Amino acid sequence: MEGVVCVVNRTMLAQIKQISIANKVILRGYVQLSDGVHAILFGHYCKNTLFYYDLFKVTRDVFRVNQLANRNLRQIKKLLTKYGYRKIWTKGVFSVYGDLRPLAVAAGLGHWKNGMVYNAKYGPNFLISGVFFK
Repeated sequence: MEGVVCVVNRTMLAQIKQISIANKVILRGYVQLSDGVHAILFGHYCKNTLFYYDLFKVTRDVFRVNQLANRNLRQIKKLLTKYGYRKIWTKGVFSVYGDLRPLAVAAGLGHWKNGMVYNAKYGPNFLISGVFFK
């Protein structure tokens, strides 16, 4: 997010970065979509273990990440409201409408490999959430 030149307030982006760091976000990226819609995407660490190896641990980890992601999105939505944005919507890690993977690649969170987003440092070990605003 640091190197992105956009119409979004840099102070606001710095505050979003601080909020996301406090909520244990490992990756963040910005992309501007059509019709003046901005998207900030977040990567939350979650070990990529097959669920049948350790069902209870995987389930607990995924729900813990979901809780952190939702808290992060709530706080950022409140911040965006303070900056005067009125059309704000979020997509959590369990969002069923829309695929965030192409946006994550466009925002610089990683690259495509076998239908998954891979990051150089974390591999596929993260879940994606995002906030969209206009």
